[in-house]
Amino acid sequence: MWTAIKNNYKTILTTIGLFLVGCVVAFLFEDYYRQLVRFSFKFFNGDNIQYFGKNFHLFASDNFVAGFGLFTSLTFLLLKFSSRPNRIKRICVTILIFFATTILITALDSKRLIIECTACNDGIRRLHFNQPSYDKYFIISLTTALAYLLTTYLLERKRPRKTNESI
Repeated sequence: MWTAIKNNYKTILTTIGLFLVGCVVAFLFEDYYRQLVRFSFKFFNGDNIQYFGKNFHLFASDNFVAGFGLFTSLTFLLLKFSSRPNRIKRICVTILIFFATTILITALDSKRLIIECTACNDGIRRLHFNQPSYDKYFIISLTTALAYLLTTYLLERKRPRKTNESI
């Protein structure tokens, strides 16, 4: 076990460092993500969703921070052995999958909130700013993006490698 740690100490330290960087970035990114979810709610339902109360949110939740930290470190590990063009392509597709999943989930959930509202006045659903489950949307989107990376990693490992054979 100690030999495995000695042989891979750079990878281990880099992964831990990226986890910490991901946690710090999650604090900066969380408010923008909440705005994206609220925008998606209003975009797909017009004026049928209204927010009330004060938009007071001091710190990011533990799930949000830990989820993004794990995502960054696992992304590093899954992309470590890819070539540079493949890394860039997969990172772009991963980001696209993340935002597409977020928009799709919030659109479906906001429609569900409108449909299930039986006590709404004129079909308008009033939500408090903290009522949407932002962490749930975020974790589902990260998991979907990570599933793409894991699938491409496993397919790449399964594919036979080309060797330079002389004829």
